[in-house]
Parts: sequence; structure tokens; C-alpha cells
Amino acid sequence: MSPRASLTARVAAFAAVCAVGAPMAMATASAGADMQATTVSGPTVRTPASERATVRAEGPTTVAAMSTAQGFLGISTSLSTITALSGSAADPDTPFVHLVKNLSPGAPSVLRLGGVGTDDSWWPIPGMKERYLYKLTPRWAADVRAMLTAVGGKAILGVNLESDSKRLASTEVADFDRYIGPSLIDDFELGNEPEFFPVALPKGHPPHDYPYKIAHYGTEFSNIASALGGAPLAGPASGAPNWLSHLGTILRDLPSGLKLVTMHAYPMKNCSRLSQVSVPDFFIRSSIQGLADSIHDAVKTAAADGKPLRVDEFNGVSCGGKAGVSDSFGEALWALNALPALWQAGVRGVDFQTVGGDFNETVSGAQNQMIHAKHSAAGWSVSVQPEYYGLLAFAGAAPAGSHLLRISDRSLAHFYQFAVRAPDGSERVVLTNVGSVTRTIGVTASGTHGTGSLSLLSAKSLSATGGTTLAGQGLSSRTGQLTGTPRLTLVRPNAKGVYAVRVPAHAAAILTLSA
Repeated sequence: MSPRASLTARVAAFAAVCAVGAPMAMATASAGADMQATTVSGPTVRTPASERATVRAEGPTTVAAMSTAQGFLGISTSLSTITALSGSAADPDTPFVHLVKNLSPGAPSVLRLGGVGTDDSWWPIPGMKERYLYKLTPRWAADVRAMLTAVGGKAILGVNLESDSKRLASTEVADFDRYIGPSLIDDFELGNEPEFFPVALPKGHPPHDYPYKIAHYGTEFSNIASALGGAPLAGPASGAPNWLSHLGTILRDLPSGLKLVTMHAYPMKNCSRLSQVSVPDFFIRSSIQGLADSIHDAVKTAAADGKPLRVDEFNGVSCGGKAGVSDSFGEALWALNALPALWQAGVRGVDFQTVGGDFNETVSGAQNQMIHAKHSAAGWSVSVQPEYYGLLAFAGAAPAGSHLLRISDRSLAHFYQFAVRAPDGSERVVLTNVGSVTRTIGVTASGTHGTGSLSLLSAKSLSATGGTTLAGQGLSSRTGQLTGTPRLTLVRPNAKGVYAVRVPAHAAAILTLSA
């Protein structure tokens, strides 16, 4: 059998294995038409006649609808760790495939594979000295291709820029195309966080006098791009405010082959022993709305250059995260509300960072491992941090084709709220209570009627690192899908069309109303 035929056979085998079993159906009130069909009954709440509307979901905002051509929500991980999560073509991690697909209902998933491994990886070249930490091979590519085929998605692939070698970069792009296939590749992202690239210093110049500058990046990017034959490119993959504030200058220096503007964002920094981050910090203004405002500025700059922008590395706490914060339920509620804020800011999509594999064993304090995968004699199993449930709740509330709605009252203390109109015409109002007291909120929505269904995203506390449920359900480690019977509450409106939504402390309530 030829190498290409063998590769094709392995991909087919992987896809067949991942197709076994029932399709994922989110059993929450926010999961769309399929879930609605399975919702028969539940405890019923009758809204008192005296209840008044505090939150009103109105017409669509001006932001574009959720694309059906490309998933809004995906994951980001390293080139060197993806196969530790996804398995191989011969032994696929089917639960992981389901975890990825869960986050992009109605649209192809987008995975960003790069990160710190981008500029430490290479495809071996005869005669070139091997000085890179991770070797990319046809077998690795076959495993990635098989996973992308099973997921039904595409990848943004990191390409070594730091070495400033046309030969190295062009070999990577050619071999990615050859062994993974152009149909599964969205873009090639040149370099990762170039603000941290080292510079060959002139003799006598201390490092702090000669940093890697934006001008260096533009020259280097253009030099490498000239050898890539019109390949779709992405960049600058920077998360530095002092770089992103000059995004317009950066884009003017880059070649016309740039297809996608990419950036990284972490509202909280944990990069030194002096850093102080805590769970309540997820809910200060700079962590959600302030962050979205700064990203909106970058979106406008990219749009002025005719480019979309994707935040292709995103999470709550930078530099590996912090134990008790990055793995807390508080981050799940933060993620649930940061995503609509970024959608409103105009981003093309968001990829949440999960390091995975054995990275956690080699990097001290790497708590941003949202998804864990384990292989044993019984096969693959997965586990997730609470944050994943926040992403799952958002994905269910806002499947592809959804419109973000205006909310008339944003002044509730200790509350976050957003609303979505799904393609089937149903409306979902999501209320998050980060306060310590249970409250009942009166809700109205336009164009909806009848009994609504209510589900909860909850855990014991904001600091809980386990026990998270969505509509009373948890994720199966063996399937990567929700399991058990959903717990739903039916809510009947009063004569004024107001729905009484009870939101426990430290929880999110998702109210779904039929068209």
C-alpha cells in the first residue's frame, strides 16, 4: 500500500470509530430544537401577577449573526500536545472529538494548533541541524488529519517564524498541505507571540537595550511569506498591549496574503511571584467588558484593513493559570459571559487555551488544562475543568445562525445577562448571578410566548473545582457527552408576559422561550 493510500485508510478508520454511538444532544433548555423535542415536563412555576420585568430581551443587535460557515467557539493547544488529547488515527480519542464538536453546534469547528510549540517545532530537513524541541512527522500529521476529519473542522496551524528561515517555513507549509491537506487547513499562523522573540544582539549591547520590535516582525514576516506561494496566512498572534495598540502599523507592514488577524487575550496576569489573582477578579469590569472594549478596538483596526479578527488563544489567567482560580467554577461563569461580550465586539471567533498532554507535568503551575485525556487498557477517557461547562452552556444557547439580542436593563448588581435568538426563532435569556443571594428576576422577550423552560449551570460555590452540572447533568468521561436526565423547570408567564426566573447564588439560569 502506498503512503498516501495508507494515510487515507487510517483517516477513514478514525472517522468510522468516532461515528459510533448516539450523536451528541445537549440536554438543556438552551440546546435548541432537538432538546426542545425531548423536553416533556418538569416542575412548573407560575409567575405572580405582580411580577414586573427587570430584564427585557429586545430586537437583534447590529453585530453579525453567528456564522454557519465557521465555528465561533473552538480550542487552542500546542502542536506538541494535540495528539496526547486526540489520540492517533489507529487509536482515536472519541470522547475528545465529542468535546470539540459540542462547542460548535451547526458549524465546522476551528482548532488552533500552535502556541509555544510553533517556534520550537520543525519538519526535519536533510542537512539542517536539529535544534528544535519537537519533531513533526507524517505520522503526527496523519493523526491530526484523522482527528480534524472526525471533528468535521479545520485548523489554524502554527509555522516557525522565529528562526527566520524561508527553507524551514516553506517545508512546514508544504508538508502540512501534503500530509494534512489544504481542505482541513484554515490558515497558517506565522510565529507565536513575536513580542517575546530573542534578537541577535550587536556586540556590547545589553538585551534590554535591543528588544525585538514591531519593525523586525514586519520585515521577518514579509520575508517568510514571500516563500510560501500565496498560502493563507494569519498573524500577528500577539497578546502584548504595546503591540496591539500599534496593530494598524503592524498590518500595514504585512503582505497582502494575510487572511486573518489573530490575537491572544488573558484578562488576568499570573506571570511572576508577585502576581495576585483570585476568583472574584473574574467579575471586575476589566475582566469582561473592559477586555471586550479593548478587543473591539483591534477588531475595528483589522476591519479597516479588510481583515476579520479571531482571538485564537484565550483564557482567564495567563502564564499557565493559577490553581484554585483557573480550575474554579468562577471561571466557568466568567467564560459564559465573556463570550457574548467578544461576540458583541465583532470577533470572528474564540479559541480557548487548553495545554493538554504531558505539558502539565513539565511546566510548573500549568492550570489552563481545560481538557484532560487519559488512555488505559479500557480505552480513552476525558475529564474537564468547570470552565468547559461554561463554554458548553454558551454553545447551546447560541448555535450557528443565532443573533445576539439587545438587553434593555444592564444595571442589576452582581448580575450578567445576555439574550440570543436561535435559528428556530426561540429566544434564550441567560442570567448569571455572581452574588451570594438567590434572586428572582422578571424577564420579557419579544416575539415569544407560552411556557418557558429553565435550566441551571451550577456548582457548590464559585471556588468549587468539581461538581459542576448543566441542567443537572454531567459529562461522561467515556463519551464526552452529557449524561443523565436533564433537570428543567417550566415557567409560565403572567398576563403581562413576564417570566419569573429564580437564579440561585453563584449560578447561571438559561430561560428558553418558543417562538
